[in-house]
Amino acid sequence: MTDDVKKHVKSKTTWTRLIYLILYAIIFRVASIVLFAITIIQFLKALLTGSPFDRIQSFGGALAEYNKQLVAYLSYQSDEKPFPVGPWPPETPPATGNDTSDDVIIVAEETSDKPKPSEDANNDKGSNNA
Repeated sequence: MTDDVKKHVKSKTTWTRLIYLILYAIIFRVASIVLFAITIIQFLKALLTGSPFDRIQSFGGALAEYNKQLVAYLSYQSDEKPFPVGPWPPETPPATGNDTSDDVIIVAEETSDKPKPSEDANNDKGSNNA
């Protein structure tokens, strides 16, 4: 083994990181279960009333940000520890009702089967002369 490898194997921070990785991997699994429960609750509420719970929708936004932080830490993209060591992400307010993603826009196009009005006038003039 080289000196660098020995240094990293004996490093307290490397083994501390392993403990945090295990802890956050377990938390990630629990957060996935919570997300599944939120999904079912929000779907049922939207099915019955037409709109989801606003408070749960805000919490869902915070949970999404928390999952993002967990993945970043677990994949070594970040050294910042998420909740419970770090702060919980702020809740995001639900989107306003201005979302038009379900709207359908229909565009009417002229078909080329019908003659243009100027062609009809020219044809009519020709038939009147005969």
